[in-house]
Amino acid sequence: MIWKRALLISLLVVTGLVIETSILGEATLGGAKPQLLLVMTVALAMGEGPALGAGFGFTAGLASDMLTGLPMGLTAMTYTIVGYAVGTIRAQVQTPTAWLPAAMEFTATLGGVLLYSAIGLLLGQQVTGGSSLVLRAVYTACYSALLTPFLYPFVRGLGVRLRPAGAMR
Repeated sequence: MIWKRALLISLLVVTGLVIETSILGEATLGGAKPQLLLVMTVALAMGEGPALGAGFGFTAGLASDMLTGLPMGLTAMTYTIVGYAVGTIRAQVQTPTAWLPAAMEFTATLGGVLLYSAIGLLLGQQVTGGSSLVLRAVYTACYSALLTPFLYPFVRGLGVRLRPAGAMR
């Protein structure tokens, strides 16, 4: 059963990377590119909890770092923190609404972009700051919220398949 979970996670990461870098790579919103793997991380964390959210976030972030040539581990660390935080926060929400996924994606992406820049700055990376960073973070968060109705049901459906046999949620 573990090999099925690993295979599904691998396929989800590879598919997300291909779509993010090739199909959506040129589709920008206000100069901001979509963070498809972050959207998937948040969707899995909302449905399956902080452990799977952090694990998938690390896997997706590390794959993204290796493919795109970003500083190794920076995206992995950011996605891991975001996945864990979203899973933990979602466990505290008693009555979810229809707007919760889009609001959570917006907030998590906004925080993720700012966290990525803050960690990069601490590690000595060249980071654009100020109002341009905040504006780019807001545009990226809006992009994630717009992608949510299309990706969230699909990723949540796969998340259900990632549950171990007999586990209830």
